[in-house]
Amino acid sequence: MQFERLLFGTAGVPNSTSKKNSPVDGVKRIHELGLDCMQLEFAHGVRMKDEISSALRKVSYELNIPLTSHGPYYINLNAREQDKIDSSVERIIQTAKISDLCGAESMTFHAAFYMKDSPYDVFDLVEKSMNVIEERLNKLDIDIELRPELTGKTSQFGSLDELISLTNNVNSCRPCMAFSHLYARTGKYNSKQEFDEVITVLKDKLGAKALQNMHIHISGIKANSKGDLKHLNLEQSSFNWRELLQSLKENDCRGYIISTSPNLEDDAKLMKDYYMTL
Repeated sequence: MQFERLLFGTAGVPNSTSKKNSPVDGVKRIHELGLDCMQLEFAHGVRMKDEISSALRKVSYELNIPLTSHGPYYINLNAREQDKIDSSVERIIQTAKISDLCGAESMTFHAAFYMKDSPYDVFDLVEKSMNVIEERLNKLDIDIELRPELTGKTSQFGSLDELISLTNNVNSCRPCMAFSHLYARTGKYNSKQEFDEVITVLKDKLGAKALQNMHIHISGIKANSKGDLKHLNLEQSSFNWRELLQSLKENDCRGYIISTSPNLEDDAKLMKDYYMTL
């Protein structure tokens, strides 16, 4: 997809949607709110009837509200048992299949936990699984960007460096830049200068095109020394989202910004309104 600017949307159906369990109504509500996109949340499993996915693809196209998706939380490509790794691979593939049917072009997921293993060993295992997933999706003729998420806990695979390396090693991989998680994970990257540094690293390591097609998560965040504890609304948090948007705008970053705050559409609108003044 070609982006002219950053698009703002919600992680799941907006809270103010009349039928909270209807993603089709969620897309319509996004449109009513003057927002731009919506992320389908398959956090607790990939279950969607064919008629729903067809209706989603149709309404998304008609209202020009593109979709992204988030895979189940029960994914760990570094599980102790091989059958759990196989199940994780299967969940990612099932999410990709349903996302493709809905017309989504970008899907994110939490890839793995370190489980006290060496990050280098975990990286090799994740890369191996990602290559298997890519090969299987190619055979199914599914063209979707696989975006492991930058994770907020130090116990999780998904540091900035790991995602950059994975993107360079696996064709269909791109990072999902959860900037609030980066702040929670590292205790830094919360100023305009630091955000500029991150974007420069992405540009240098992944090429200028990477900035033209981003999948970003933003929320308020509460953290301790081990990383994020919970998501907060933007104005209840010390996360410096205004300076992040300034940096994204100045660096001509484009793509999706998904609000993962508890108040979903309120923060998505807050961010979009501020961005449009820059």
